[in-house]
Amino acid sequence: MSKKAIPVFYACDDNFVKYTIVSLYSMICNASKEFNYNVCILHTGITEKMMNKVKELENDNFKISFEDVTEYLHSIKDKLPIRDYYSKSTYYRLFIAEMFPELEKAVYIDSDTIVQGDISEFYNTDIKDAYVGACHEQAMIQVDEYGTYCEKVVGVSRYNFFNAGILLINCNQFRLHFVLDKFIEYLHVY
Repeated sequence: MSKKAIPVFYACDDNFVKYTIVSLYSMICNASKEFNYNVCILHTGITEKMMNKVKELENDNFKISFEDVTEYLHSIKDKLPIRDYYSKSTYYRLFIAEMFPELEKAVYIDSDTIVQGDISEFYNTDIKDAYVGACHEQAMIQVDEYGTYCEKVVGVSRYNFFNAGILLINCNQFRLHFVLDKFIEYLHVY
């Protein structure tokens, strides 16, 4: 009997892939052997040398692939504003549902994240029809300046923000409700 495959995504560039290696290693060390893990690194311009370094982490349960999103990014580049405090790779997590239509859900993890538990437990969480499974963003709650900004400028309660660095993405809901298109629309409003 074949094991269930869990799709996991990272997004980075050649400068940040070294952190992805650390994060991925921590995930592998804590992952259940009852599942297979298909790790896909979304990128624009990771060198073959660094890809080979990452591929050294592959084992019987973990397969690693790379998906260059340059062409996809180019097709929507005029719609995505870039700010000096985040890069275009910030947007890659939003592409997952559209680029991988065969997936019902997927895990997205920021490259600078250490995985201290079994990622299959997170993946197997039933989020029903929610768009994502995520944790509240504590900075908005704990730092009054951030919370006040969110509420007075953005118009969203400080308790309604979530950490987008670790997501369980409901790909079906993203596609059904055109989340990528709506996100792009809201970027230009806010």
